[in-house]
Amino acid sequence: MKTKCNILKIALIALIMVSCSSSDDSSDTNSVFGTIQLSGSDTSEVGTSLVVGNIDEDALDTTGTTSSVVLSDENTTFNNGEPSIGDFLNAFVIVAAEFTVGDNADVQKAISMTILKNGEEFSYVCSTPPTTSADNTDCGSSFSVDKTAKQVVFSNTTVINVDSGAILTMNGTINY
Repeated sequence: MKTKCNILKIALIALIMVSCSSSDDSSDTNSVFGTIQLSGSDTSEVGTSLVVGNIDEDALDTTGTTSSVVLSDENTTFNNGEPSIGDFLNAFVIVAAEFTVGDNADVQKAISMTILKNGEEFSYVCSTPPTTSADNTDCGSSFSVDKTAKQVVFSNTTVINVDSGAILTMNGTINY
């Protein structure tokens, strides 16, 4: 059986590649749900912060689990669970999950993240406990996804660049 982390990695790749269409969202206002501060050597390329402008809190169809939420930039919206990326040069999609005992998952927490910066793609993963599908990188004990409180907390959360092995540290609270 594949781990839930593998499912999240596949789901994120599918999310990025699925949709090129414009959003059906007729509202012209985007909310800011919070900012994630970034630190690490990759910040010279991806920047020092990610402003969350859209959230898919019911990501079951795209991620395969009710324990996940998908966070994105203001130009990437969700239509029927499918992302609609408005700017293929600069965007991000983060799949964040925290599993319960009833989920029967191999991991407790997982992140799969893709950042597009100036058209270049940077992919990051982690899981708690660390697994080979997350490049043996632990997200950290202070990362949480609370779907009841509608909050995602990144506190010294570590993810690894799947290509270079560089560690990126994430800090911020997202309320939705």
